[in-house]
Amino acid sequence: MIYAIERINNSTLLPGIKLGYEIYDSCSDVSKAVQLTVKLFPELDAWNNLPSCNNTEVTPTVKAVVEETFSELSIAISRILSLHYIPQISTASSAPSLSDKLRFPSFLRTVPNDKHQTRAIAKLIRTFGWNWVGIIASDDDYGCSAAELLNAYFKEERICTAFSKTIPSYVGHPSMQKNIDNLISELKNSTANVVIVVAKGPIVIKLFQEAIRMNISRTWIATDVWSTSREVLNMKDIDKVGAVLGLMFQAKLVEGFTEYLQNLQPPPYGATNSFLEEYKNIRFGCTKDYRKFLECMDSLAKKCSPVKMKSALACKVKNVSLANDDYLVEHIEWSTPYRVSLAVAAIGQSLQNILCRNGTCIKNMNVSQVELLKEIRKVQFFLNSDPYTFDENGDFSSGYDIINWHTLLRPPVYTAVGQYNTSTSELRVDETLLFWNTKDDNIPFSDCNKPCPPGYYKKHSLISCCYECIPCPEDHFSSETDMTECTKCPGHQWSNNGSSRCENRTVEYFQRNNPFAITLMSFAAFAILLLLMIGIVFINYRDTSAIKDAGGNYSYLLIASLLLSLVDTGFFIGQPSDIICKIRQPLYGIGFTLCLSCIVIKSLNIFVAFQSTKGGNIHLKYQPAALLSGLTAFQLCLCLIWIILKSPFVKEIDTKPKVLILQCDEGSYVAFGMMLGYTGILAFTNFILAFNGKKLQNRYNEAWCIKFSMLIYLFVWTIFIPIYINTSDVYQSAVQVIAMLASIYGVIACQLLPSLYIILFKRRKIRRIRNMNNLLNLSKTRISKLSLENRNGAFSSATSQQDGRHNSFLPQDKINFRSTKQTVRRRHKSY
Repeated sequence: MIYAIERINNSTLLPGIKLGYEIYDSCSDVSKAVQLTVKLFPELDAWNNLPSCNNTEVTPTVKAVVEETFSELSIAISRILSLHYIPQISTASSAPSLSDKLRFPSFLRTVPNDKHQTRAIAKLIRTFGWNWVGIIASDDDYGCSAAELLNAYFKEERICTAFSKTIPSYVGHPSMQKNIDNLISELKNSTANVVIVVAKGPIVIKLFQEAIRMNISRTWIATDVWSTSREVLNMKDIDKVGAVLGLMFQAKLVEGFTEYLQNLQPPPYGATNSFLEEYKNIRFGCTKDYRKFLECMDSLAKKCSPVKMKSALACKVKNVSLANDDYLVEHIEWSTPYRVSLAVAAIGQSLQNILCRNGTCIKNMNVSQVELLKEIRKVQFFLNSDPYTFDENGDFSSGYDIINWHTLLRPPVYTAVGQYNTSTSELRVDETLLFWNTKDDNIPFSDCNKPCPPGYYKKHSLISCCYECIPCPEDHFSSETDMTECTKCPGHQWSNNGSSRCENRTVEYFQRNNPFAITLMSFAAFAILLLLMIGIVFINYRDTSAIKDAGGNYSYLLIASLLLSLVDTGFFIGQPSDIICKIRQPLYGIGFTLCLSCIVIKSLNIFVAFQSTKGGNIHLKYQPAALLSGLTAFQLCLCLIWIILKSPFVKEIDTKPKVLILQCDEGSYVAFGMMLGYTGILAFTNFILAFNGKKLQNRYNEAWCIKFSMLIYLFVWTIFIPIYINTSDVYQSAVQVIAMLASIYGVIACQLLPSLYIILFKRRKIRRIRNMNNLLNLSKTRISKLSLENRNGAFSSATSQQDGRHNSFLPQDKINFRSTKQTVRRRHKSY
C-alpha cells in the first residue's frame, strides 16, 4: 500500500498533490473493522450527520478506502461507507453478494466475483473425471454463497455432493472443536476422496491438524482464501494430508517492488509506520530469546529451538531500522501487492481525471465522494503500462491460476499448473506438472462407484452420480468402461450376457448339402428327366391323333411351363440373395400360370363338348392363343407391380442365439397372396369346367384327369398356407418346394402320363376307334342329306355344316351322337 501511494506521489500523475494514508489492522475481526471505519471518518457522526438523499452534506477528509481480505468484513464496512457513497475498494473480498449495487453501491474490488472461482472449481473437478466430492464451508457470507454456487454448477457438470458441511468462521468459536470432530468423522465414513474447503487459513490449519492426527488423506481443493497461505503450507507433516490443488488470483510483479522490499527505510520525518518497526524488530532485533538460541548454538548442544523469523543478522547490526534482507521477497504472496497497487492506481487516476487539466491540478481537495465514486467506476487506469477497468458491478475480470502444492519438498512450495479465463470460462491444466502425493502418483479416484468394466452398463440410482453395474443382456455388448447403455450386436453377430464384444453368428439357410434338400432336388431332377422324355415322345408322335387329343401344340407349352417351375425350385435351395429372392416367386407364379392356362384351354374344350352331348348349340368363339396370352400376361403384370413397388429381399433372422438365418422376405405378402390366389382361381376354374364334363362316356376321359390334378393342386396349396406361415426357420423354403413338386407331379401324373400311355400302348386301338367315328360321321352326313331333299334343304345343310365345325375342334373319339343307330353304338362300346 505504502509503495503504491509513494509511487504515485513520486510520479507526474498528480503534480502538486500528495496522497496521504492511514493504515489499521482489523485483525480479521468484524467488530474491530467497524470500529476502525468509524475512526477513519469522524465526520460521519451517526447522531449528528444522518444520511441524506443527495449525499452532499458531508465531505470527509479520507476520500477512499482500500480494505479487507475477507468478505464478511467488507460487508460490515460497506454498510457504513455506502450510507455516504464513499468509495470502497477491496483487494480480496469475492463474495457474490457484494456485486449487488442496491445493497453495496460504493463497493468495488480488484478481484473477480466468486461465481467465477466456483465455476472454475466445478470445471476442474470435471476435468479429472471426479463426480463424488465433499464441501466444507465456513458459516459466513463467503462460505455459504460459495457452497450454494458450487452446488448449482455441480448440477451443470453432473457432479454430486457426498456431503456439504459448515464450520464456524473463526477459530475461537466455542463449538469449533466439536465441528472439527464431526467433520473428521464424516471424512472417515465418506467414499469421496476429493474435498473442497471454503474457509480461512487458521480454520484450515485446525482441520488439517486433526486430519493428520487421524491419518486421513484426501485430495483438497483450496479456494483463494487459503490456497497460498504460508502458514498452512508450512504445517508440520503437511505431506500426510494428501494432494492440494487450489486457485489464486492471477497477478503480475509490480515494477520496482522487489527492490523496495530489499531496501526498506524508516518513514520520512513526521510519519510513523508501526508495522515496519515491528517487522524490523522481529527480524533483526536482538531479543532475549534469540540470545539464548545463540548461546545454545555456541555450546554445541544438539537441540536448540530456533526463533521464528530471525535473521542471521540479528544481534549483529547496529541500526535495526536500516537492516534489510530477502526474507519478505521470498515469503510474500505476490498477488496481494498487485491487487493493492491496482486499487491505489484506480483512485489516483480518478483523482487526476477530476482535478487535473492540461498537466495542471487544482489543489482544492474538497472532492465530493460521490463524484470520485462515479469516476472510479468508469475510469481506465494503468499498472505496469497495462490498462484496467471495473465492470458495471464494480468487479474485476482477471482470471485465476491453478496451483498445486509440492508438500514433499523442503520447504514445501506451490507452483502454477494451469489457468482459468473468466471471460471465456476456459480451463487449461498441464497434467504433467501435477503432484498427486499418492503411491503411483496417478489421478485419485473419487466417484460414487467404481467404473463399470466393459460388458456392463450403468444403472443410476436415486443419486444421479451413483449407479449399479449391470451385465449387458444377451445379444448386447459394451466395449468401454462406464457406458450408460449396452449396444445391440449387428444382425450377423451375437454375444452372451456381460460381453464386451460380439461374435459372428453361424449363418444358416436351406443348404444344398442338407439331406432333405438333396431329396427334394432328386425329385425335381427326376421330374425334369421325365418331362424331357415325355417331350421327346410327343415330338416324335406330333402328327398323330393322340398328340392332337392331348392338346397339340399346347401340350408342349404345358411341358415347358412345368420345366420352368422345376428349374425354379433350385432357387429355393442354397444361400439366398436379393436377386434370387426377387425372381424365384414371380418365376414360379408365371410358370405355373402358363401351365394352368394350357389346362384352361383343354377344360373349355371339354366343357363345350359336354354341352354338345346335351344337345346344346354352342359356338366356341375365341382364339385359344389370345386367351392363353391374356391369362399369363395378367400374372406377369401382377408380378412386375410386386417387384417394382415392394420386391422381396434377403432377411436376416436372429431369433436364435449364435445363429443367423438367411431367408427371403416376400416384401409384400399381399402381392404374394394375390399371385397364389390367381393360380388358385385358375385351378378352381379348371376343376369346375372339368367337373361339368365328367359324364362324357369315353374310356379315356380327359375331364377326370383334369379334375384330379386340380384337386391335388388345391389340396396341396390349401395345406401349404398354414404350414408356411408357422414355419420360420430354414425349412420355410422346403415347405414351398414340397408344395411346388406336389403340384407339378400332380399335373404330370394326371395330364401327361395318361397321354404318354395312350401314345405308347393304345395308339392302334385309338386309330380303329377314330376310323369308326369317321364312318359314323359319314353316315350321319348322308342321312342329313336325305332329310334335306324332303324338307327345306337349306336349313338342314346349314345345320350339318355347323355340327361339322363343332366336332372338328374336339378329339373325335370323345363325341357320342345320340342320333346314330343303336347297333353302331354297341359296336363302339365293344372296343
